[in-house]
Amino acid sequence: MKRRILLSLAGLAPLAARAQGGANGWTPNGPVRLVVPFAPGGSQDVLGRLLAQAAGPILGTTIVVENRAGAGGVLGGETVARAAPDGQTILLATAGQLTIAKAIGRRLPYDPITDFTPILYLSDSPVALLAAPQLNVADAPALIRLAQGAPQPLPYASTGIGTNTHLIMEDLKVRARLNVEHVPYRGAAAAFNDLQAGRIALMFVSVPSVLAASGAQFKVVAVTSRERFPATADVPTLIEAGVPDFEASIWTGLSAPAGTPAPIVARLAEAFRAAMATDLVKSRLDGLGVTPNGADGAAFGAMLRQDLDRWTRVAAPLHIQLD
Repeated sequence: MKRRILLSLAGLAPLAARAQGGANGWTPNGPVRLVVPFAPGGSQDVLGRLLAQAAGPILGTTIVVENRAGAGGVLGGETVARAAPDGQTILLATAGQLTIAKAIGRRLPYDPITDFTPILYLSDSPVALLAAPQLNVADAPALIRLAQGAPQPLPYASTGIGTNTHLIMEDLKVRARLNVEHVPYRGAAAAFNDLQAGRIALMFVSVPSVLAASGAQFKVVAVTSRERFPATADVPTLIEAGVPDFEASIWTGLSAPAGTPAPIVARLAEAFRAAMATDLVKSRLDGLGVTPNGADGAAFGAMLRQDLDRWTRVAAPLHIQLD
């Protein structure tokens, strides 16, 4: 942050001048580096690579995906926060390194709001609420009633302490007055096994994980999107199940270092919004559990602040300690 403040106006002048050239305000000076703060192979990495492939020709350059996994995405966030604000290094942003990271008290080498320039709100992905087959519940209202009246807390799984699947369930726990207790896992696979065996009663998990678990023995009772998700159109939302305004998303956005000039931000937003609309990307979105968003940087920034406020309120009574 201090380094950013010390940048001189003289140093920014050539950058601003370059930003006036090229179609629609800016042309990249060589390959653009898209930092994906996760290991290769996951749904976020796949989305990032699809977007890089589709947006590169629109920008007239190559977009190189750089996987910077570690510390829940914080290493990738730090890479971009410390990069020059010239449009050549951008972040596939998620809550893991921005809003949830700060909400749970993780020590960050950057400020997730002030050290980045929001470019574009790319997409949303709901999570699904699952019930163990042994519970014999037909739908989400039945599961909620069971959890509300349980004489002993029902164990629920998450994919780790302080993850979105943990915080989403804690939010539902308070809002629907559920008698449940947290059992963290290191990933979805082991949690799935214990859910099917009845050792875990319920859990939230990403829609892609549900879509990949064909033949698994559990009940998908709800999703957390405002509207039903196309790939699971027969599954109602939690709002339909009677939890007013309950919505949660594993969102993805695009961010640049703080101080990136407006013409560069506008050009990147234009290119990636167009990339989301290509057949290459659209044909894969349902399988990735993703719905396109496309809101501009101002709307994305407002969402970030709201998301940070929400998860800070949810996490505060949990006293999470990770560092």
